[in-house]
Amino acid sequence: MTDKIILFLVEGSTDEDTLALIYSKIVKDHDIKFEVLHTDITADEEMTVKYIEVRIKKAVDIYLQRNPFLKKSDILKVIQIIDTDGAFVPSTFVKQSDTGKTEYFDTYISAKNKDRLIRRNISKRNIVYKLVHSEDIAGFPYEIYYFSRNIEHVLHNIAEDLTDEEKEDLAFEIADRYSECPEDFLKLLYEGDFYVAGTYKDTWNFIMENGNSLKRHCNMSVFFEKLGITINVK
Repeated sequence: MTDKIILFLVEGSTDEDTLALIYSKIVKDHDIKFEVLHTDITADEEMTVKYIEVRIKKAVDIYLQRNPFLKKSDILKVIQIIDTDGAFVPSTFVKQSDTGKTEYFDTYISAKNKDRLIRRNISKRNIVYKLVHSEDIAGFPYEIYYFSRNIEHVLHNIAEDLTDEEKEDLAFEIADRYSECPEDFLKLLYEGDFYVAGTYKDTWNFIMENGNSLKRHCNMSVFFEKLGITINVK
């Protein structure tokens, strides 16, 4: 194999449908591959800081098992993309819902079960903090990036809940729009009002502050910068 693989671990199939083709066209020196986890492993109630590395290793192992012609050495780095889901806000931002469901707003979370959601936030915050400060996970160079609150929130400015079908439609809309002009997508990451300036560490410090993880923010531009892929920003 000539080109090394950059393996993306993503929560859902719409993440892959949105990004895979565009990223493959932007990154010309490496093979971009996706492994869909079908869950947010950082928010799993059974997950802990101690075992998150084991879970990531399992995801990579599953990918390699499905592709037996590949070796571990074929993977250049592992990239994880997560939704923030407002997980880094202070507990005072979480209110008990009167509607019987959990809803996310720019300044607070209305939770079906307030105490349970606060526990989820604390756990996810601790797990993500460990991942952000880990340069190597399960024997692979590792980086983690976010779309806040989620990918539809960032790329479409849609805050309300969506059906799986609606998410798929939006994913293919982005893929269709930028697949022939991927440099415009890279430009969007810098010029969109969700852009977070700074280093990898800076962008994570920012999203973990105050109520920022409830608002529209994304640090994916840093991923491309680390590969030496940039644009001329105005």
